[in-house]
Amino acid sequence: MPEEGVLATIAERPPSAAAPAPPVAAPPSATREPRSRTRYALAAGLVGAMALVVSIWIVPAWLTPPPSDVVRASGRIEGREVSLAPKDIQSRVKKLFVDEGASVVAGQVLAELESNQLDARYAGLTANIAALDAQIAQASIDVTYTTRTTAAAMAAAEAGVSSARARVDRAAAVLASARADRDRSRSLYAQRVISAAELDQRTMTYGTSEADLEAAEKDLLHAQANLDVARAARQTIDLKAQQVRVLQEARRAAVAQAAEAEATLAERTIVAPSNGTILSRPVEVGDVVNPGAPVFVMVDMSRLYVKVYIPEPDIPKLTLGSDADVSVDAFPGRTFAARVTRIYDEAEFTPKNVETPEERVKLVFGVELTFVTPDALLKPGMPADCAIHWRPGAGVSNGAAGRGR
Repeated sequence: MPEEGVLATIAERPPSAAAPAPPVAAPPSATREPRSRTRYALAAGLVGAMALVVSIWIVPAWLTPPPSDVVRASGRIEGREVSLAPKDIQSRVKKLFVDEGASVVAGQVLAELESNQLDARYAGLTANIAALDAQIAQASIDVTYTTRTTAAAMAAAEAGVSSARARVDRAAAVLASARADRDRSRSLYAQRVISAAELDQRTMTYGTSEADLEAAEKDLLHAQANLDVARAARQTIDLKAQQVRVLQEARRAAVAQAAEAEATLAERTIVAPSNGTILSRPVEVGDVVNPGAPVFVMVDMSRLYVKVYIPEPDIPKLTLGSDADVSVDAFPGRTFAARVTRIYDEAEFTPKNVETPEERVKLVFGVELTFVTPDALLKPGMPADCAIHWRPGAGVSNGAAGRGR
């Protein structure tokens, strides 16, 4: 057969009639394909099982509404700020013992101030008290001396009056006897029983007795005058005793002023009124501090509270004193007891003035929950979740009373 015919015959032959191709070995990946499919199937089954668990247990828990007797809210722990400042004195900062951020305990000395003007005032009051004490002592001695001398003078004056009165009585009796003798002598002389000399003698005796009575009466008047002087001296005692009382009142006033100055002096030492944390210290050593100007601002760790915002529809459920449970992220699984201590009067959400019911629902009110027992683990600034308990039907009737500061 010619060569062209052979070639044409080969070209026209179908592919199936061609010689069989040599066997080719399968790639290695083809042998592992069933295993991979098995693993994929197991993973898909595991994912399905997890989805089933989520659908049965977790999702219903997420979708379960909170109990109807609990109002839930979130906020941050805050503390009551206390400003530590001198009340009545202008002073200069002498020493500072703590800085911002320091934790302090009740009674700890935080700073010392100095005031020369106050020191001088206290020294003057102390000296005035000492001078008043000396004056009171002297006046008391004067009262005692005057009392004794007056008593003696009165006794002597009363004795003089008694003696003078006795002399007057005696002189009066002698005068009466002399008058009778004189009158009888005149009768006897007229009868010429006695001589003129005897009559003259009895007449002279009468005149002497009359003069003695006049002298005794003058002595009585003098003694009574002395008694009046002694009695007037008793008024002097009362006057001196009144002076002592005036001095004692002045001393009491000076002591009160000194006590006030001493209390003011105590303000030169700034101490922590409770356990807390120093938030700010706006002064430095050498600064002049006016009355009322803060030296420190601290937060009282014994008065921590959580401030939350409650939607307006839930406010009627709350009353002052409602119990609450507070949890913080720092201590998972632990709750801290608290109570509602303040419900704000006005909404703090903006805008405050709304007209439609839809907007009114968005209003919230500030509520403060104070911890029943302060715990050192709690710190200002910690985020907190709160569950406020209420009894259905009780809060609605008392809600108005609970809104207060």
